Formats: sequence, C-alpha cells, structure tokens
Amino acid sequence: MSLINDMLSSLDTRRPDDLARLNLQREIRALPVPRGQRRPWLWLLLALFVLGGAAAALYLNTDLLSRLGLEPPTVVTPVPVPVVAAPVTPPAPAIAVEDTVPPPLPAADELRFSPTLSALPTTAQAILPIPDPVLPLPSRPEVREAPPTPAAASIPAPAGPSRIEKSPVLAVPRDRAEAEFRRGEAAQQAGRSGDAQEALRAALKIDPLYVPPRQMLLRLLLEQRKFDDAVAILREGLEAQPQQVGWAMSLARLQLEHGELAAADATLTRSQAYADNNADYAGFQGHLKSRLGVPKQALAHYQRATRLAPGEGRWWLGQGLALVADGHPAEARDAFRRAMASGTLNAELAAVAEQHLRP
Repeated sequence: MSLINDMLSSLDTRRPDDLARLNLQREIRALPVPRGQRRPWLWLLLALFVLGGAAAALYLNTDLLSRLGLEPPTVVTPVPVPVVAAPVTPPAPAIAVEDTVPPPLPAADELRFSPTLSALPTTAQAILPIPDPVLPLPSRPEVREAPPTPAAASIPAPAGPSRIEKSPVLAVPRDRAEAEFRRGEAAQQAGRSGDAQEALRAALKIDPLYVPPRQMLLRLLLEQRKFDDAVAILREGLEAQPQQVGWAMSLARLQLEHGELAAADATLTRSQAYADNNADYAGFQGHLKSRLGVPKQALAHYQRATRLAPGEGRWWLGQGLALVADGHPAEARDAFRRAMASGTLNAELAAVAEQHLRP
C-alpha cells in the first residue's frame, strides 16, 4: 500500500513540469484529489489479486511449495483395526446313551417248562403247564461313542490354556438302579451270590419298575429253593406291574404247590386282562377252576385256550375232562379225539384220552 501511495504522489509532483514542456500555462494546475476520493477499490482489488495468486500458488503448485521450503498438507489415512475372532470351542461328541425303557414282555411260546418239579397226583393236574417263573434276561445294549462331525473336527482348538468348568451330573433313579444291577451281575459271575442278591435288592429299592434285576433275583432265589422269598418278590413286582403275566403264572404255580388254590386263582384273575391272547394262561386258569370244582368256568377257559392254540392237545384233553365233569359225555368224546389227533400229548396224557374213548 505504501508503494502505491508513493507512485501517486510522484505523479502529482511531476504534473506541472509536464505541462510546462507542453508550453501550457504554468498557472494551470490540477486540483489535488481529496483524500477521501483516492480510489480505495483499486487498492482492495490489487490486494485481493495478490493474495489470491499467493494462495493458488501455495496450494496448487507443489513445485513452488518445495522451492519455498514448505511441505504440502498430509492426508492422514485411518488404519483399520484388525478384528480378532473369538475362539470357537468345538462341540463335544455325542454319546449314544443306553436305552432305559423296560424290555417288552416275551410271547407265550418263550416260556420254558421246569422238568424238576414233582409230578402232579391226578390226571387233571398232568395237563397243567409248568412255566419257568424266570424269563430270559434281555441282552444288554452296547454303549457306542458317535464319531465327531466334520464341522467339529475342522475347528482348531483355541491356543493357550483353557479353563474347564465342571458341574455335577445328577443321575436319575434308573441310572443308579442300572449301576446296582451291573454290580450284582459282576458279583454273581465272581461266585459271590450273597453280594449279588444284595445289589439286586438295592436296584429294586431304587427303581421297583426295573425288570432285569427282579428277574435275576428270582432266578437266584429259585435256584437256592428260597420259595418264600421268591413269592414275596413276585407279589411286589405284580403290585406295580400286573401286566407281567409271566410273573403271575409263576406266582400262581408256587401258590398251587403250597396248596393255596384260591390264592393261585386270584393271582391269575388279577392279570387276566393282560393275557387275553395267551393260550397257556387260559389253560392254567382252566386247570385251577377244575381243581376248585367249578367245571363250567373251567370249560370256558379251556375253550378259549383251544381257540388260541387249536393244535395243542393238552387244551382239548382238559376241555374233554371239563365236559365229562359237567355231564356232557358225547361232546367230551369229540374233544378227546381232537386231543389224540394233535399228536402233541405225552404217553401219560395219551393214555388218559384213550381210556375215555373206549366204549
């Protein structure tokens, strides 16, 4: 600004000389410009032009900035922060758990007959089926560990020490009863019958509905001829599970051997609803009714047995004897003939049928 003012003042001072060289009258002089009218917009325009050029050269021309010793503005690029994935714990392999559902009841033809019992004294008693009170124990299913899934195998284990938290697992009654049953099996295989019976009774105390330990305990008691203990175990089992018709027949047989006919008949009656399709069960009931002196009821049970098993000669023989006792000899002879034609009677029973067929 000071330079511009000096230039304007110089022009003012030189104006009279120039007029003299042009032979103008010296008296003619230019009027001085008032201070307030000295074109301030020209100064402002010149200042803006200088400042704009400097700014453009500063920010746009990097070569000029470098010559002036200035550094261009630096753009800071944010550095991305790496995201660390949380360690993934592979799932534990699945274990096939042993099935704890009680095994289904066996069919009637799976019952076995005991040849060691004493012979029955009368001809009608010889028809009675003598089932083994202990049914075969079901095979123990194996526990297999399922192989790990490919997804679980591909996940790397987390580096560094890991903290494993343990929580107690509460066993259900069936699991604890199963453990006692296995302990009883091991003791029996080692020849410790007393320890085996103790473990089996403990299993039944934990879970009275668990069938395998009750069957094994019955087998041990009958082998040792502890019939009273066996009767108690059978009664206890039938109170909780009347559908176990094999136990009902075993208990009725033991009661019959002790002369308790009414008790044996009542035992079979309580579980009869679960044995509608069991021919041996119906024949056993027919025998008890014959022993109790009610031939009409015995005949009804024998007829049901022959419908379920028409090829079994014992039930036709029992039906013939019930018809004779009820006063129907002609119908009885037809039943005896069918008993002989079956070919399933032993020598003693065949002799009885032949005797009733003689004229």
